[in-house]
Amino acid sequence: MTYKIDIYCPDNHIMYDIHTLEKKGVGGGITSRVRIAHALSKEGHQVTLFVNCPEERMIDGVSYQHYSKFKGSSADIFIASSSGGNVDLGELSRYTIKVGCKILMIHGMVTPRNVSYDNFNFLYVLSNFIRDIVAHQQVILPGQLFVSYRGIEEGYFKKNIRKKLDLHRLVYIGHPEKGLFAAISVLKILRKTDQDFVLDVYGSHEMWGQPKEKIPMGPGVLNHGLVGQRRLIREIQNIGFSINLQAIQEGFGLAVNESMRAGCIVLASTVGAYPEIIQHGYNGFLIPGSHIDPETHECAARLINRLITYPEYLKYVRRNAMNSPISWETVAKTWAGHWDWHFRNAIAGSSPSTEITGECELCSGSLLMLADGLHCTQCGHYQKSYRF
Repeated sequence: MTYKIDIYCPDNHIMYDIHTLEKKGVGGGITSRVRIAHALSKEGHQVTLFVNCPEERMIDGVSYQHYSKFKGSSADIFIASSSGGNVDLGELSRYTIKVGCKILMIHGMVTPRNVSYDNFNFLYVLSNFIRDIVAHQQVILPGQLFVSYRGIEEGYFKKNIRKKLDLHRLVYIGHPEKGLFAAISVLKILRKTDQDFVLDVYGSHEMWGQPKEKIPMGPGVLNHGLVGQRRLIREIQNIGFSINLQAIQEGFGLAVNESMRAGCIVLASTVGAYPEIIQHGYNGFLIPGSHIDPETHECAARLINRLITYPEYLKYVRRNAMNSPISWETVAKTWAGHWDWHFRNAIAGSSPSTEITGECELCSGSLLMLADGLHCTQCGHYQKSYRF
């Protein structure tokens, strides 16, 4: 089925549309709203984005409307979202929303304020890690939680990369507060014995709507600031290692997934959803310890020096990493499949669905097979495939 979809977000700290992603890049919440809207439109759905857009117009099939113009919804699907600024959805109480499926899109550890979960059919969360957190915040109804990984823009990635990776190039992507100091510290350790190592830095305080601040520089640090997402992907496909040492409990990690798809070998802290996304030694590496501890930096540097002496093993990890992320097209198909299942159940009552297969490994609930893998219809737990 195709659906009429309204996506509403009242965040006003950054003005954006899809062209903003190409000009300077933005954070994960904005990226997710825009990318899923355009991916759903490509699948034939009618999508309206009520956001802080610079201009009200149609872009590639998606209707951009300023969030102040939102007066209520009678679409098939209504999606509420907030990921920056005050992270507040209290304004929703002013509007009448009569739709067949009402969804709250939760983007990470900080959940929207002034909104009740029981007003929504589903809570779309971006990892099992966030699912576990949300499940303990308010009373959650059985079947209300739905885990949906974020996607990557597949068209940005080269189909065949013939250019040899520069294993002496490291990259840090994201807000400087997340772990730039740790990445620079790892670089300094590596440069003590090999001056060829450099660190490319992509990101800025502006990603969170903050004033621009000076990025700490030093020997081998190359600051690129905020760049468009297409350019970012093009650049990181030639970089050897992505450094993601941090304390922030990442709800998913778009930058990590883009690095993996680009062929960068990811080194990340064991925080948030990273242990869920990264299988140590298979598609990346998890570094234990505090991201501000010098021993953690030494551990990461030792691992990099050891890995570059095993090129065949690096090829194995890189190949697995590149095949790990899913595309936004797959995410759109997953959401539409979930809605199809929801509406069929609403019509048929408790009749069994043909997509149901197997039992959840956590709660023994029924598993729903969708485009991205298996979803428990009771507790919401997600797995890409059966585990044998």
